[in-house]
Amino acid sequence: MNQTKKQKGRKATAEAQPETCCCPFCFSNRVWEEKKDQYSGFFAHLRKARIEVLRGLRTLIDERISSLEQDRRKVTKVKVE
Repeated sequence: MNQTKKQKGRKATAEAQPETCCCPFCFSNRVWEEKKDQYSGFFAHLRKARIEVLRGLRTLIDERISSLEQDRRKVTKVKVE
């Protein structure tokens, strides 16, 4: 099967360019990745803020677990006749 130069060129171009998704999430992710070096201070602050939010959520979860552990009710056996 002989391929023309044009077909080979298209194939090489398609292989060199990764498929890009056009959904809003992928687009915004690409934009953020491109600006990461330009606004490194901003992104460092966002990373620290994300860590703090997760720590806050962990605190809420830990408190809820503690309250559930303390709220154990005594079980009484009932004799069935």
